[in-house]
Amino acid sequence: MGLMSTLRFLNVTVRSIYTVAVTLKDGTKLSAAKLVEETAAKSPNQACVKYEDRVYTYKEFNEACNRVADAFLKDGAKKGDVVALLMDNRPEYLITMVGLNKIGVVTSLINTHVTGVQLVHAIKICNPRWIMVGNEHLANLKEIEADLPNGLSMKDLLVWSDTPDVQMPSQARLFNPIVKQSGNTNPPTTADQTVNDPMIYMYTSGTTGLPKAALIKNQRFLRAAFSFGRILSKLQPSDTTYLALPLYHATGAVAAWGAVVATGSAIALRRKFSATQFWDDVVKYDATAFNYIGEVCRYLLHTPPHPLERKHKLRLMIGAGMRKDVWIPFVERFGVKEVIEFYAATEGNVAIVNIDGEPGMLGRLLPGQRVVKIDAETEEIVRDAQGRCVDARPGEQGILVGLMNQINRFDGYLDKSKTEEKIIRNAFGDGNDYFNTGDLVNMHKGKKVSFADRLGDTYRWKGENVSTNEVSIVLNQCPGVIETNVYGVEVPGAEGRAGMAAVVVNGEFDVARFGKHVAEGLPRYALPYFIRLQKQLELTGSFKYVKTHLKKEGFDPAKVNEPVYFFDSVTKTYVPVTPELFERINRGEVSV
Repeated sequence: MGLMSTLRFLNVTVRSIYTVAVTLKDGTKLSAAKLVEETAAKSPNQACVKYEDRVYTYKEFNEACNRVADAFLKDGAKKGDVVALLMDNRPEYLITMVGLNKIGVVTSLINTHVTGVQLVHAIKICNPRWIMVGNEHLANLKEIEADLPNGLSMKDLLVWSDTPDVQMPSQARLFNPIVKQSGNTNPPTTADQTVNDPMIYMYTSGTTGLPKAALIKNQRFLRAAFSFGRILSKLQPSDTTYLALPLYHATGAVAAWGAVVATGSAIALRRKFSATQFWDDVVKYDATAFNYIGEVCRYLLHTPPHPLERKHKLRLMIGAGMRKDVWIPFVERFGVKEVIEFYAATEGNVAIVNIDGEPGMLGRLLPGQRVVKIDAETEEIVRDAQGRCVDARPGEQGILVGLMNQINRFDGYLDKSKTEEKIIRNAFGDGNDYFNTGDLVNMHKGKKVSFADRLGDTYRWKGENVSTNEVSIVLNQCPGVIETNVYGVEVPGAEGRAGMAAVVVNGEFDVARFGKHVAEGLPRYALPYFIRLQKQLELTGSFKYVKTHLKKEGFDPAKVNEPVYFFDSVTKTYVPVTPELFERINRGEVSV
């Protein structure tokens, strides 16, 4: 480790700790909404949100947020209430989130890809008083009208439309005229919000069952905002961050938007990511930074040359999940000067930044972060004769864990029983508890770590954490399916792991019907692209599914002595994996 690298590492670490311990200490009256109000007062004409051909200044944005706050107050909102938000990336999304933050109402950020039973579940567990939906997702809510949980009905549905024509369900209310008629002055309640108050709920795939809602307090949001915006990216008011990643993810709502709020800079939104339009947008909005996930960078790297790909003002990209084989050619081709790779769990207390800019690394462990060994077969944490966790050494793999204390807190989930599952009590025999990230990392010299895998019953694909049990619930409902074991497998050239399922079937099973069932029942990122038919599933001595050798064999017909199928996304059917198809997938000739 060089001297300059060491000094920068120590500087970032100390400033981050100071931010939490002093600037954001318990009881401090500070929130994202207050930061927006302060910037609007100081620099009213500063650009805040850029979207399509519209630019909102901080004054305009703040006034729009005030209208949302006033509208909900008039509708009886009180501190601690919850609004479920289902909307694409557009200014109204941020306006809703900040407006509600002004009055202490929590915004629950619903994944726009979930439908049916999963959408009902997401709404149910956050217990909202209202649902705010963009007209683009209204059809999904109409489908579950009869199953709305917690006493909700269509009269609690507020539709914020960005088109003149929208077919409204009976009793639902169009929010456009309501917000237009509301007051636009700062509510006095903003000054009362403290860092300890809940701000948003974000959803994360757990190791069991359907997604869990993680609590993000003002303190957690602001800590990330200051760290990403002021300490790492050093954004200035003249900067514009381009965001095409979904705002329901922490990378979008916290890392990107938070950094903008903390620095009084601007954000340029795209409704959904487009590889072909990326460079046009970056140049159009004069973007100087953008937030990525590894999959986005891979897409861009595989696009044909674009006339603007070297004529941009991007100086910085910040994100997670970029592999070494993408990192180096990406920087060389597109000429982005600085890459800041980080690791963080939505709900957890572990954050690592690759300050050195070393391709393929997550960064160096910070104080309180450790890597503990696991049993390769059972995936359980290894303990010594005294019951203490065992640290992994350089060259070994292990689970990344983080010490729980006043600075590095784990605020947990709305379901408190799920919170306990993520805590390792008295991990090293000294009475201290640790948060278990569930992520397998490789240990390197100098306390550096690189990502290896997502353990247990989740895997990451297309930038999403997928719960294997969530997928199994849907698969098991298909006629002819007796039992399923879902896991992730590596696909050459792709980020994360694609879904695969070992499926036990009976005489009723029909592969064509199964394909239709999967396509209709699961979001695209969660469906199993590969299946293998088995006579019975293998179990461990503690009755857990055996997955280790299944992951190693993958979808290679030369290694699997059972029928293997691939989901053809064009025909939406499963086709046999032949040696020829296997090679075409490996060469990237078939889209997964």
